[in-house]
Amino acid sequence: MSSARQLANALYGVWRLYKFDNSAWDFFEKTPQGFWGAYIVALVLAPLELTHALLQYDDKQTLAFVPYAVVQALSYVVTWTLFPFVTLYIARLLHRTPRYFSYMVPYIWMQLPIGLLLFSVQMLTDLHIFPDDVLNFVSPVVLVVFAVYGTYVAGIGLQIATGTAFGLVVLDYVLGLIADNLISRI
Repeated sequence: MSSARQLANALYGVWRLYKFDNSAWDFFEKTPQGFWGAYIVALVLAPLELTHALLQYDDKQTLAFVPYAVVQALSYVVTWTLFPFVTLYIARLLHRTPRYFSYMVPYIWMQLPIGLLLFSVQMLTDLHIFPDDVLNFVSPVVLVVFAVYGTYVAGIGLQIATGTAFGLVVLDYVLGLIADNLISRI
């Protein structure tokens, strides 16, 4: 983000997006600079996600704590970069390359409220402040919310049919699972 005004606009855009307001796109900087600026979302969510991962550490694992922490940090980077990279090629296949930033910038920003909720509940569950049942309830709700808004953002951002848009959300989810599975084998 290059300015506080752009940050405020993006946050306002997220709020409008969650109201299914198509004018939300007017508040995002849909450029390469705006794309990289949107990664402030990953930076904001990183402490919560990495704390959750570190609280999951078990000294009976094959990795010592420091290598484990490094692997978790690298996993976080991969999960935030893999789907946008793959989407470059998908946008080309769909003949939507000019709309790539109109999709990816709001898509990255859309994940802020979802991530704050999920990672906060995960961490509070890890710390035994919330019972496991809370996380067991919140996780599928978050997945549905992610699917609904992810489909909406893909459909409007890339100007594609709902089925194709939903397919992109599924692809993002599947790529995340594959990356997590491969990294967990380390």
